[in-house]
Amino acid sequence: MEKGKTDIKKGILHRVQVLYILFFSIGLLITGKIIYLQYGPKGEILRSKGATITYERVAIEADRGDILACDGRILATSVPEYEVRMDFAANGLVDSVFLHDVDSLAWYLADFFKDKSKSDYKIKLLNAFKNKKKNRYVLISPRRINHLEIKTIRQFPIFRLGQNKGGLILKQTNRRLLPHGSMAKRTIGMVNLTGTKVGIEGAFDTILKGIDGNELRQRISGSFWIPVPDEMNVDPVDGIDVVTTLDVDIQDVAERALREQLENMQADWGTAILMEVSTGEIRAMTNLTRKGEGQIVEDYNYAIGMNMEPGSTQKLASLITLLDDAGASMDEKFDTGNGRAVIGKTVVSDTHGYGELTLKGVFEKSSNIGFAKAVNKYYKDKPEKFVEHLYKMGLNQHMGLQIAGEQDPVIRKPGDRWWDGTTLTNMAYGYALLVTPLKTLTFYNAVANNGKMVCPLFVKELRQYGQTLRSFRSRVMVSSIASEETLKQVREAMRGVVEEGTGRLLKNPYYKVGGKTGTAQIAVNGRYTDRNGGRHYLATIVGYFPEDNPKYSCLVAIKTYNAPGHRRFYYGASLSGPVFRAIADRVYAKNTSWQIPLSERMEKTEEKPELKAGQADEMREIAYRFDLHNNTFRGGDKWYDIQAVDSTGIIYSEYDQSSNEVPPVIGMGLKEAIYLLESKGLTVAFSGRGWVESQSIPAGTKIGRGMTIVLRLGCSPIDRNRSLRRHTD
Repeated sequence: MEKGKTDIKKGILHRVQVLYILFFSIGLLITGKIIYLQYGPKGEILRSKGATITYERVAIEADRGDILACDGRILATSVPEYEVRMDFAANGLVDSVFLHDVDSLAWYLADFFKDKSKSDYKIKLLNAFKNKKKNRYVLISPRRINHLEIKTIRQFPIFRLGQNKGGLILKQTNRRLLPHGSMAKRTIGMVNLTGTKVGIEGAFDTILKGIDGNELRQRISGSFWIPVPDEMNVDPVDGIDVVTTLDVDIQDVAERALREQLENMQADWGTAILMEVSTGEIRAMTNLTRKGEGQIVEDYNYAIGMNMEPGSTQKLASLITLLDDAGASMDEKFDTGNGRAVIGKTVVSDTHGYGELTLKGVFEKSSNIGFAKAVNKYYKDKPEKFVEHLYKMGLNQHMGLQIAGEQDPVIRKPGDRWWDGTTLTNMAYGYALLVTPLKTLTFYNAVANNGKMVCPLFVKELRQYGQTLRSFRSRVMVSSIASEETLKQVREAMRGVVEEGTGRLLKNPYYKVGGKTGTAQIAVNGRYTDRNGGRHYLATIVGYFPEDNPKYSCLVAIKTYNAPGHRRFYYGASLSGPVFRAIADRVYAKNTSWQIPLSERMEKTEEKPELKAGQADEMREIAYRFDLHNNTFRGGDKWYDIQAVDSTGIIYSEYDQSSNEVPPVIGMGLKEAIYLLESKGLTVAFSGRGWVESQSIPAGTKIGRGMTIVLRLGCSPIDRNRSLRRHTD
């Protein structure tokens, strides 16, 4: 018995020894293999590869700053979007799960993205799964999804299993969003993938984009990574917000008005700019191009990038030079003849023959001949002095705008290659020089700003988390472009342009405008007339308002083509004037402090208002409020009609509501008349405005089924009586 037990113990001990030796040998082999991998001939390569596979340093994109309007409304912002990708080699994505639900997943994807059929999606998924080791990061659809759509995607078959078992990968990217659509799109600008930078986005790109960070991540399994604490990790620094000078409401009006005018007049392109006089802040700037019927886009900034001969708007600079430098007088007379004259080597023409005009009249009528004669009188033998004064007023200066794309003015001077015997005459009325629309507006704004020329401003603040980091103020380009006396005279002349001259379209009873129109022929390939006899025109209107205390200056320029036989509008007033007026009206309506109270605008009278016919309770209430005689009206729901009108006013009589007759509604307001007639089963039609003046079915007529009564509205009975008396007296 003892011997049997001993044999068993020896057997067990022997087996344990064998296992111990086996495991010890395996451990030695593993240790040897580890040492070989770490320090063998390929050790360094394998160690580097292992670190790369396990750890990865990932860039973290900083949130790009917003671009804001002057009142804080967002013009451009970044919103997160997600690419839907799939890891077909995810550890938990086994064959049985994938093949069981791939058909359902394909159906959901086709229904959600609507860019491929179910069968196309199924083929794509199956092909990717066949080579799953190579397909770790497959883009499912090019369309990106938003945060709300993520919840839907995560409920799809297979995807609902999670990242490790379902292979769903959602990669976040940021998309630049313009909440107001294409509004001010070119001014706001962009930075595209090729590095092209335009507008405010481009000019302030380094400030807006912030500083990207990075962090170390470790792969746990499949495509699942987690952040790893590391002293080399860097947090991203969000971009800074840029606050522009743009006013969303005015910008909207400017774009709508310009878009409508381009479409209606079949014009090629146009620009509209509104500037605050004292600060130079741009409240609105729109640039639109008509690509075809119904297609108008904003793809080029004409305001700062289109250097053209301005035409008659340049006459303001000539007028100031004549007054301030040459000592000319506004009362000096010039004979403009019948609208055509040869001055030196140049044939100069006007649209009309104005005869003899004062210098003020020459400006108001925009006479090319008058300005050519005036400038030649004083500067024919010393043209360099004329050009020097244009330079002195800053017309040749680079403005140094906050956004890129500005074209510098081109103003020739004697001795230049292109100066000849016609240059001085042409410059007198706006040719032989090149300026942008914004440069022209900046010059006119200086006249409104008591002579001080300020550089246009597009961005006024940089903010972060609501706190102002930096403010921008307008830069003074020229402290004074003219003397006080000259400014006073030219402002009076600009008022005359609107009151009596070519800009009468801007004349209105609510606010006064000082302005100037311009219609310039545009040279194409050195010729003002094309091979077909057609001409290109730039129609401009520029000015400021309110004229007696200028707050805003505005310019609208529209380019159009006039083919032979066509009679399209191409003058500054008729083509660009309606857009200017729409912008100015909106600014006026927005600034209630400019508006004269109704009590001051309306002529006061001691006469008390007369009552309309209607329901007794309402008539008694109105009579009480205006202290009118109301003994006629008994209370309740009785109705009254007008029986007669005499020198004391209106005589009312009570209407019997119980009768089945057409009620008398003459003298009632439309609302009361419709209520009373429809309560009797009548159908009502009406025309005109005011009180009910006549009814097609006389009062007292028996009401029949389906009867329609037509009401004609007009003035009140007392007004009609007074009118009749005035005509007979």
